[in-house]
Amino acid sequence: MSVRQMPLIVGASIAALLFSNVAIAAGINVFAKDERGTPLANAIVTLKGPSSLAVAGSEHPEMAQIRTQFQPHVLVVRRDSRVAFPNLDSTRHQVYSFSRVKRFVTRLYAGREADPVEFDQVGLVPIGCHIHDRMQAFIYVTDAPQFALTDATGKATFDALPAGEYEIEVLHPWQKKSGSQTRSTRLLSTSRDINLRFDLGEIGADPRIPQRPVSNPLIRSNPFAR
Repeated sequence: MSVRQMPLIVGASIAALLFSNVAIAAGINVFAKDERGTPLANAIVTLKGPSSLAVAGSEHPEMAQIRTQFQPHVLVVRRDSRVAFPNLDSTRHQVYSFSRVKRFVTRLYAGREADPVEFDQVGLVPIGCHIHDRMQAFIYVTDAPQFALTDATGKATFDALPAGEYEIEVLHPWQKKSGSQTRSTRLLSTSRDINLRFDLGEIGADPRIPQRPVSNPLIRSNPFAR
């Protein structure tokens, strides 16, 4: 290939992108905060859009047990995913959930991986360990093609999206008000990045941090029975 041919090829490639059926627009930035305006990490953000929107998600999602905690604390998976629960501790664990979305109990095990669990319904699934009460985590099951968790600054970003109509859903596993917030927006081929801000209201305490017990522990609600 000669140097003279290179500009022609590059120009043809750009033209092919400009006149393709899928017009690449811009991105969508989602910002989550609580009632005090504090940025929220680990807010769950799902994105639905045009049929040309790429499908994201790991083929082999897992939630490990490390130093008697679940890693990650929040995991988002697509419906019908099989989630592995590898135990990287020397102690035994028994992973379970009493959620209406998915009820399960793994066998008591140590030094090995429990059988993967299939999550075939959409919704939030609180996860616990029968042996260690402070081990708490959440799995969110979705049908959305793309999803993300907000970072420490409360931000989640979806880049290089095709033009079209989008629906964004946001919730946080610790929020006091049940349900999620949904918003719609449109991206044009000439659009700039769109910034969307969500106020998720009152957020509960981190369940991994020990709390002072109430006078009668029998009246406490079970966080795994949502």
